[in-house]
Amino acid sequence: MRSLIALAVVLVVVAGAASAKFVDPPDSDVPAGTRPPQIGRFAVLVYNLNRGAKLKYAGVSNSERHPHRGGVRYKMVVTAADASGATAQYQVLAWGIPGTYQWMLLEFKKIN
Repeated sequence: MRSLIALAVVLVVVAGAASAKFVDPPDSDVPAGTRPPQIGRFAVLVYNLNRGAKLKYAGVSNSERHPHRGGVRYKMVVTAADASGATAQYQVLAWGIPGTYQWMLLEFKKIN
């Protein structure tokens, strides 16, 4: 009988969590490390490690965030400087779960 009650409680909790909708928090409530500048720096770092590049983060603009598959997808334009100091803009798409180490750089494309 106890196990049946416990199972019912678990099902109610899981059903409630599954029906919860993503609420985009105001910028003051966004978890530390998940603001656009941090995501932009993350993107440049991962790109540099993957491609052997030596870009330096310079800024971010046009950032958007949307819920996606249990995490948050960030789309933004990152400005980075190369070794000579010339800057370029890159379209960045990153996905992650705030508060965890589960982050991925999905796209890093030069746009100018």
